[in-house]
Amino acid sequence: MDKTVSNVFENVTEAHRKAVDALMGFNKIAVRTQGLLAGQQLAALENVFDAGSKNLQLVSEARDPRDLMASQTEVAVQLGEKLVAVVQEALDIQSQARDEVATLVEDGFKAVNVTTVTKTPKAPKKAA
Repeated sequence: MDKTVSNVFENVTEAHRKAVDALMGFNKIAVRTQGLLAGQQLAALENVFDAGSKNLQLVSEARDPRDLMASQTEVAVQLGEKLVAVVQEALDIQSQARDEVATLVEDGFKAVNVTTVTKTPKAPKKAA
């Protein structure tokens, strides 16, 4: 009986350790992803501010409204291209995080199945 209780205790302890390890892995993914996405937000904001500065400069240097409109259109197109690149990078970051979390979950399921199959204690034999 003591061996059965010991096996159950070992199985529970191992399950808790694996759960904590999985949570720590998830936490690492989340923290890294949030940092990378914050960097992308900062890049987008910098691009918007740069475009605003360029537009102010264009207005101050403008001689002809048509030239100003053409120049502002060019700035807007460049801003759009930069923002699309930032968004694409953010999507790539999120996709990578999703893949890492999926792998973490799959590994967890594999570990649970292996643990359940290999470490399930045998019931003690009943006396005849």
